[in-house]
Amino acid sequence: MEQDIYKSLNVLYVDDELDNLLVFRSAFRRYYNIFTANSAEEGFEILKNNDIALIITDQRMPGMTGVQFLQHIADEPVKIRMILTGFSDIEAVIDAINTGKVYRYITKPWDKEELKITIDRAIEALLLIKKNKTLIEELEEANEHLEEKVAQRTAEVNKQKEEIENLLLNIFPKEVAEELKVHSKSKAKRFEETTVMFLDIEDFTRIAESMSPEAVVDSLDRCFSKFDEIVSKHKLEKIKTIGDAYLCVGGLPVEGEARAEHVVTAAMEMLDAMEKMKIEMPEMSIFNFRIGIHTGPVVAGVVGAKKFAYDIWGDTVNTAARLEESSVTGKINISSSTYELIKDHFICNYRGKISAKNKGEIDMYFVEVPIRKA
Repeated sequence: MEQDIYKSLNVLYVDDELDNLLVFRSAFRRYYNIFTANSAEEGFEILKNNDIALIITDQRMPGMTGVQFLQHIADEPVKIRMILTGFSDIEAVIDAINTGKVYRYITKPWDKEELKITIDRAIEALLLIKKNKTLIEELEEANEHLEEKVAQRTAEVNKQKEEIENLLLNIFPKEVAEELKVHSKSKAKRFEETTVMFLDIEDFTRIAESMSPEAVVDSLDRCFSKFDEIVSKHKLEKIKTIGDAYLCVGGLPVEGEARAEHVVTAAMEMLDAMEKMKIEMPEMSIFNFRIGIHTGPVVAGVVGAKKFAYDIWGDTVNTAARLEESSVTGKINISSSTYELIKDHFICNYRGKISAKNKGEIDMYFVEVPIRKA
Protein backbone atom coordinates (compact mmCIF):
# COMPACT_ATOMS: atom_id res chain seq x y z
CA MET A 1 0.00 0.00 0.00
CA GLU A 2 2.81 2.35 0.94
CA GLN A 3 4.68 1.55 -2.28
CA ASP A 4 1.52 2.30 -4.27
CA ILE A 5 1.46 5.76 -2.73
CA TYR A 6 5.13 6.28 -3.60
CA LYS A 7 4.57 5.06 -7.14
CA SER A 8 1.81 7.62 -7.63
CA LEU A 9 4.08 10.50 -6.66
CA ASN A 10 5.92 12.38 -9.40
CA VAL A 11 9.70 12.78 -9.02
CA LEU A 12 11.65 15.22 -11.19
CA TYR A 13 15.38 14.78 -11.75
CA VAL A 14 17.26 17.66 -13.41
CA ASP A 15 20.81 17.15 -14.77
CA ASP A 16 22.68 18.55 -17.79
CA GLU A 17 24.28 15.14 -18.50
CA LEU A 18 22.00 12.74 -20.40
CA ASP A 19 23.81 9.64 -19.10
CA ASN A 20 23.02 10.65 -15.51
CA LEU A 21 19.34 11.08 -16.43
CA LEU A 22 19.22 7.62 -18.02
CA VAL A 23 20.92 5.97 -15.04
CA PHE A 24 18.56 7.70 -12.60
CA ARG A 25 15.43 6.69 -14.55
CA SER A 26 16.66 3.11 -14.88
CA ALA A 27 17.43 2.88 -11.15
CA PHE A 28 14.16 4.30 -9.78
CA ARG A 29 11.38 3.94 -12.35
CA ARG A 30 10.16 0.80 -10.58
CA TYR A 31 9.53 2.79 -7.40
CA TYR A 32 8.41 6.26 -8.49
CA ASN A 33 6.87 8.06 -11.44
CA ILE A 34 10.02 9.61 -12.90
CA PHE A 35 10.32 12.82 -14.93
CA THR A 36 13.75 13.97 -16.19
CA ALA A 37 14.95 17.32 -17.51
CA ASN A 38 18.23 18.13 -19.29
CA SER A 39 18.23 21.80 -18.19
CA ALA A 40 16.66 24.22 -15.73
CA GLU A 41 14.38 25.57 -18.51
CA GLU A 42 13.14 22.08 -19.32
CA GLY A 43 12.62 21.50 -15.59
CA PHE A 44 10.46 24.65 -15.30
CA GLU A 45 8.31 23.45 -18.19
CA ILE A 46 7.74 20.06 -16.54
CA LEU A 47 6.86 21.76 -13.24
CA LYS A 48 4.36 23.98 -15.02
CA ASN A 49 2.50 21.05 -16.54
CA ASN A 50 2.78 18.40 -13.82
CA ASP A 51 2.20 18.02 -10.11
CA ILE A 52 5.76 17.27 -8.99
CA ALA A 53 6.16 16.16 -5.38
CA LEU A 54 9.97 15.68 -5.21
CA ILE A 55 12.65 17.62 -7.11
CA ILE A 56 16.23 16.39 -7.30
CA THR A 57 18.67 18.56 -9.21
CA ASP A 58 22.36 18.57 -10.03
CA GLN A 59 24.18 21.58 -8.58
CA ARG A 60 26.61 22.31 -11.42
CA MET A 61 24.66 23.08 -14.58
CA PRO A 62 25.33 25.64 -17.33
CA GLY A 63 23.42 28.87 -17.07
CA MET A 64 21.82 28.19 -13.68
CA THR A 65 23.01 26.20 -10.67
CA GLY A 66 20.83 23.68 -8.90
CA VAL A 67 20.39 26.05 -5.92
CA GLN A 68 19.37 28.90 -8.23
CA PHE A 69 16.94 26.58 -10.01
CA LEU A 70 15.29 25.60 -6.73
CA GLN A 71 15.13 29.21 -5.55
CA HIS A 72 12.98 30.06 -8.59
CA ILE A 73 10.36 27.45 -7.71
CA ALA A 74 7.31 28.65 -5.80
CA ASP A 75 6.77 27.34 -2.28
CA GLU A 76 3.20 26.28 -3.05
CA PRO A 77 2.11 23.65 -3.63
CA VAL A 78 4.46 21.89 -1.20
CA LYS A 79 7.45 20.22 -2.87
CA ILE A 80 10.49 18.47 -1.39
CA ARG A 81 13.81 19.68 -2.88
CA MET A 82 17.15 17.85 -2.93
CA ILE A 83 20.51 18.56 -4.57
CA LEU A 84 23.19 16.25 -6.02
CA THR A 85 26.55 17.93 -5.62
CA GLY A 86 30.30 17.54 -5.52
CA PHE A 87 32.37 18.34 -2.41
CA SER A 88 33.36 21.74 -3.78
CA ASP A 89 29.72 22.84 -3.74
CA ILE A 90 29.00 21.96 -0.10
CA GLU A 91 29.13 25.53 1.29
CA ALA A 92 26.60 26.80 -1.27
CA VAL A 93 24.28 23.88 -0.64
CA ILE A 94 24.50 24.19 3.16
CA ASP A 95 23.54 27.83 2.80
CA ALA A 96 20.53 26.76 0.71
CA ILE A 97 19.58 24.15 3.32
CA ASN A 98 19.78 26.74 6.10
CA THR A 99 17.36 29.00 4.27
CA GLY A 100 14.81 26.18 4.42
CA LYS A 101 14.62 25.64 0.68
CA VAL A 102 16.53 22.35 0.38
CA TYR A 103 15.55 19.19 2.26
CA ARG A 104 18.76 17.18 1.67
CA TYR A 105 21.90 17.21 -0.43
CA ILE A 106 23.50 14.06 -1.82
CA THR A 107 27.16 13.91 -2.76
CA LYS A 108 28.29 12.39 -6.01
CA PRO A 109 28.73 9.66 -6.94
CA TRP A 110 25.45 8.53 -5.32
CA ASP A 111 24.66 5.03 -4.19
CA LYS A 112 21.31 3.66 -5.37
CA GLU A 113 20.26 2.12 -2.05
CA GLU A 114 21.28 5.18 -0.01
CA LEU A 115 19.57 7.52 -2.47
CA LYS A 116 16.39 5.42 -2.40
CA ILE A 117 16.33 5.58 1.41
CA THR A 118 16.78 9.34 1.21
CA ILE A 119 14.02 9.67 -1.37
CA ASP A 120 11.66 7.47 0.68
CA ARG A 121 12.30 9.59 3.77
CA ALA A 122 11.75 12.72 1.72
CA ILE A 123 8.42 11.36 0.51
CA GLU A 124 7.48 10.45 4.09
CA ALA A 125 8.30 14.00 5.12
CA LEU A 126 6.21 15.33 2.24
CA LEU A 127 3.24 13.17 3.20
CA LEU A 128 3.56 14.29 6.82
CA ILE A 129 3.71 17.95 5.72
CA LYS A 130 0.62 17.50 3.56
CA LYS A 131 -1.21 15.61 6.30
CA ASN A 132 -0.30 18.28 8.81
CA LYS A 133 -1.46 20.98 6.40
CA THR A 134 -4.75 19.13 5.87
CA LEU A 135 -5.23 18.78 9.63
CA ILE A 136 -4.52 22.49 10.13
CA GLU A 137 -7.01 23.39 7.39
CA GLU A 138 -9.60 21.06 8.92
CA LEU A 139 -8.94 22.57 12.34
CA GLU A 140 -9.27 26.09 10.96
CA GLU A 141 -12.47 25.12 9.18
CA ALA A 142 -13.80 23.53 12.36
CA ASN A 143 -12.89 26.67 14.30
CA GLU A 144 -14.65 28.79 11.71
CA HIS A 145 -17.75 26.60 11.97
CA LEU A 146 -17.51 26.74 15.75
CA GLU A 147 -17.22 30.53 15.65
CA GLU A 148 -20.16 30.64 13.27
CA LYS A 149 -22.18 28.42 15.60
CA VAL A 150 -21.19 30.51 18.62
CA ALA A 151 -22.08 33.70 16.75
CA GLN A 152 -25.34 32.14 15.56
CA ARG A 153 -26.22 30.92 19.05
CA THR A 154 -25.28 34.30 20.53
CA ALA A 155 -27.55 36.00 17.99
CA GLU A 156 -30.34 33.56 18.86
CA VAL A 157 -29.88 34.19 22.59
CA ASN A 158 -29.82 37.95 22.04
CA LYS A 159 -32.95 37.68 19.90
CA GLN A 160 -34.69 35.60 22.57
CA LYS A 161 -33.56 38.08 25.20
CA GLU A 162 -34.92 40.95 23.12
CA GLU A 163 -38.21 39.09 22.59
CA ILE A 164 -38.49 38.44 26.33
CA GLU A 165 -37.73 42.07 27.12
CA ASN A 166 -40.30 43.23 24.56
CA LEU A 167 -42.81 40.81 26.05
CA LEU A 168 -42.10 42.17 29.53
CA LEU A 169 -42.58 45.72 28.23
CA ASN A 170 -45.90 44.67 26.70
CA ILE A 171 -47.03 43.36 30.07
CA PHE A 172 -45.37 45.75 32.52
CA PRO A 173 -44.20 49.37 32.62
CA LYS A 174 -40.53 49.76 31.72
CA GLU A 175 -39.43 50.51 35.30
CA VAL A 176 -41.32 47.50 36.65
CA ALA A 177 -39.90 45.23 33.92
CA GLU A 178 -36.34 46.31 34.82
CA GLU A 179 -37.05 45.68 38.49
CA LEU A 180 -38.35 42.18 37.72
CA LYS A 181 -35.30 41.36 35.59
CA VAL A 182 -32.92 42.38 38.36
CA HIS A 183 -34.78 41.23 41.48
CA SER A 184 -37.36 38.75 40.10
CA LYS A 185 -40.01 40.71 41.99
CA SER A 186 -41.45 44.20 42.20
CA LYS A 187 -42.61 46.16 45.23
CA ALA A 188 -46.08 47.70 45.23
CA LYS A 189 -45.99 51.52 45.22
CA ARG A 190 -48.47 54.26 46.07
CA PHE A 191 -49.01 57.07 43.56
CA GLU A 192 -50.74 60.14 44.94
CA GLU A 193 -52.06 61.66 41.74
CA THR A 194 -53.08 59.36 38.90
CA THR A 195 -55.88 59.70 36.39
CA VAL A 196 -57.72 56.45 35.73
CA MET A 197 -59.79 55.83 32.57
CA PHE A 198 -62.41 53.13 32.18
CA LEU A 199 -63.82 52.49 28.69
CA ASP A 200 -66.66 50.05 28.09
CA ILE A 201 -68.88 48.90 25.21
CA GLU A 202 -72.54 49.69 25.77
CA ASP A 203 -74.86 46.68 25.81
CA PHE A 204 -72.01 44.34 24.92
CA THR A 205 -73.74 41.18 26.16
CA ARG A 206 -76.60 41.56 23.67
CA ILE A 207 -74.17 42.40 20.84
CA ALA A 208 -71.97 39.37 21.59
CA GLU A 209 -74.99 37.05 21.46
CA SER A 210 -75.70 38.17 17.88
CA MET A 211 -72.15 37.49 16.65
CA SER A 212 -69.91 34.44 16.33
CA PRO A 213 -67.18 34.12 18.99
CA GLU A 214 -64.53 34.64 16.30
CA ALA A 215 -66.17 37.86 15.11
CA VAL A 216 -66.43 39.16 18.69
CA VAL A 217 -62.75 38.53 19.37
CA ASP A 218 -61.73 40.05 16.03
CA SER A 219 -63.78 43.21 16.65
CA LEU A 220 -62.41 43.67 20.15
CA ASP A 221 -58.89 43.15 18.85
CA ARG A 222 -59.36 45.88 16.23
CA CYS A 223 -60.66 48.33 18.83
CA PHE A 224 -58.21 47.59 21.60
CA SER A 225 -55.20 47.52 19.26
CA LYS A 226 -56.07 51.06 18.18
CA PHE A 227 -56.52 52.09 21.81
CA ASP A 228 -53.08 50.64 22.60
CA GLU A 229 -51.53 52.92 19.95
CA ILE A 230 -53.22 55.99 21.44
CA VAL A 231 -52.27 55.03 25.01
CA SER A 232 -48.63 54.60 23.98
CA LYS A 233 -48.66 57.91 22.09
CA HIS A 234 -49.71 59.83 25.22
CA LYS A 235 -47.42 57.86 27.57
CA LEU A 236 -50.29 56.34 29.50
CA GLU A 237 -50.07 52.87 30.99
CA LYS A 238 -52.50 50.21 29.84
CA ILE A 239 -53.43 48.08 32.83
CA LYS A 240 -55.70 45.41 31.38
CA THR A 241 -58.81 44.53 29.43
CA ILE A 242 -61.70 42.89 31.24
CA GLY A 243 -64.00 41.40 28.64
CA ASP A 244 -65.24 44.45 26.75
CA ALA A 245 -63.74 46.94 29.25
CA TYR A 246 -60.44 48.74 28.76
CA LEU A 247 -58.51 50.16 31.74
CA CYS A 248 -55.59 52.58 31.49
CA VAL A 249 -53.99 55.21 33.71
CA GLY A 250 -51.83 58.31 33.52
CA GLY A 251 -49.29 59.33 36.15
CA LEU A 252 -47.50 56.05 36.76
CA PRO A 253 -45.00 54.44 36.94
CA VAL A 254 -43.38 57.90 36.54
CA GLU A 255 -45.43 60.42 38.48
CA GLY A 256 -46.38 63.51 36.52
CA GLU A 257 -45.26 62.13 33.14
CA ALA A 258 -48.84 61.77 31.86
CA ARG A 259 -51.22 64.26 33.47
CA ALA A 260 -55.03 64.39 33.54
CA GLU A 261 -55.23 66.43 30.31
CA HIS A 262 -53.22 63.72 28.51
CA VAL A 263 -55.70 61.06 29.63
CA VAL A 264 -58.68 63.15 28.48
CA THR A 265 -56.99 63.88 25.14
CA ALA A 266 -56.40 60.13 24.68
CA ALA A 267 -60.05 59.43 25.51
CA MET A 268 -61.21 61.92 22.85
CA GLU A 269 -58.89 60.33 20.28
CA MET A 270 -60.27 56.90 21.14
CA LEU A 271 -63.82 58.03 20.43
CA ASP A 272 -62.72 59.71 17.18
CA ALA A 273 -60.86 56.55 16.13
CA MET A 274 -64.01 54.49 16.67
CA GLU A 275 -66.11 56.84 14.55
CA LYS A 276 -63.60 56.57 11.70
CA MET A 277 -63.52 52.79 12.09
CA LYS A 278 -67.33 52.64 11.78
CA ILE A 279 -67.13 54.52 8.46
CA GLU A 280 -64.41 52.22 7.12
CA MET A 281 -66.03 49.05 8.50
CA PRO A 282 -69.85 49.37 8.77
CA GLU A 283 -70.02 46.11 10.73
CA MET A 284 -68.39 47.99 13.63
CA SER A 285 -71.30 50.46 13.84
CA ILE A 286 -72.99 48.35 16.52
CA PHE A 287 -70.15 49.17 18.94
CA ASN A 288 -70.76 52.23 21.12
CA PHE A 289 -68.42 53.27 23.94
CA ARG A 290 -68.78 54.99 27.28
CA ILE A 291 -65.81 56.48 29.12
CA GLY A 292 -65.33 57.40 32.78
CA ILE A 293 -62.30 59.23 34.21
CA HIS A 294 -61.36 60.00 37.79
CA THR A 295 -58.18 61.39 39.40
CA GLY A 296 -56.79 60.30 42.76
CA PRO A 297 -54.30 58.02 44.52
CA VAL A 298 -53.77 54.37 43.63
CA VAL A 299 -51.52 51.52 44.69
CA ALA A 300 -49.78 49.75 41.77
CA GLY A 301 -47.77 46.55 41.71
CA VAL A 302 -47.22 43.05 40.37
CA VAL A 303 -49.33 40.20 41.70
CA GLY A 304 -49.00 36.46 41.17
CA ALA A 305 -46.22 33.91 41.68
CA LYS A 306 -46.22 32.41 38.18
CA LYS A 307 -48.53 34.37 35.90
CA PHE A 308 -47.48 37.91 36.79
CA ALA A 309 -49.97 40.73 36.33
CA TYR A 310 -49.43 44.46 36.84
CA ASP A 311 -52.51 46.01 38.39
CA ILE A 312 -53.79 49.04 40.28
CA TRP A 313 -56.03 49.18 43.36
CA GLY A 314 -57.85 51.79 45.39
CA ASP A 315 -61.00 53.85 45.58
CA THR A 316 -59.85 55.87 42.55
CA VAL A 317 -60.18 52.80 40.34
CA ASN A 318 -63.66 52.00 41.67
CA THR A 319 -64.81 55.59 41.20
CA ALA A 320 -63.57 55.65 37.59
CA ALA A 321 -65.59 52.48 36.95
CA ARG A 322 -68.72 54.10 38.43
CA LEU A 323 -68.20 57.18 36.26
CA GLU A 324 -68.06 54.95 33.17
CA GLU A 325 -71.33 53.27 34.21
CA SER A 326 -72.94 56.71 34.63
CA SER A 327 -71.73 57.96 31.26
CA VAL A 328 -73.65 57.83 27.98
CA THR A 329 -72.79 56.67 24.47
CA GLY A 330 -69.89 58.54 22.91
CA LYS A 331 -69.30 60.71 26.02
CA ILE A 332 -66.39 61.20 28.42
CA ASN A 333 -67.69 61.44 31.97
CA ILE A 334 -65.25 62.92 34.51
CA SER A 335 -65.23 63.61 38.25
CA SER A 336 -64.71 66.98 39.91
CA SER A 337 -61.12 66.08 40.84
CA THR A 338 -60.32 65.51 37.16
CA TYR A 339 -62.30 68.59 36.12
CA GLU A 340 -60.19 70.86 38.37
CA LEU A 341 -57.05 69.65 36.60
CA ILE A 342 -58.32 70.01 33.02
CA LYS A 343 -60.76 72.93 33.13
CA ASP A 344 -58.19 75.26 31.55
CA HIS A 345 -57.74 72.83 28.66
CA PHE A 346 -61.27 71.62 27.85
CA ILE A 347 -64.81 72.98 27.82
CA CYS A 348 -66.87 70.80 30.11
CA ASN A 349 -70.59 70.54 30.84
CA TYR A 350 -71.53 70.13 34.51
CA ARG A 351 -74.12 67.37 34.93
CA GLY A 352 -74.77 67.93 38.63
CA LYS A 353 -74.59 65.40 41.42
CA ILE A 354 -75.39 61.95 40.14
CA SER A 355 -75.88 58.86 42.24
CA ALA A 356 -73.28 56.14 41.71
CA LYS A 357 -73.42 52.60 43.04
CA ASN A 358 -71.80 52.34 46.49
CA LYS A 359 -70.45 55.91 46.08
CA GLY A 360 -73.41 58.12 46.84
CA GLU A 361 -73.73 61.26 44.77
CA ILE A 362 -70.77 62.40 42.71
CA ASP A 363 -70.25 65.69 40.87
CA MET A 364 -69.93 64.73 37.19
CA TYR A 365 -68.95 66.56 34.01
CA PHE A 366 -69.06 65.74 30.32
CA VAL A 367 -65.96 66.78 28.41
CA GLU A 368 -67.10 68.61 25.26
CA VAL A 369 -64.24 70.11 23.24
CA PRO A 370 -60.68 71.33 23.81
CA ILE A 371 -60.20 75.03 24.54
CA ARG A 372 -58.49 76.61 21.59
CA LYS A 373 -55.53 78.73 22.65
CA ALA A 374 -55.36 82.24 21.24
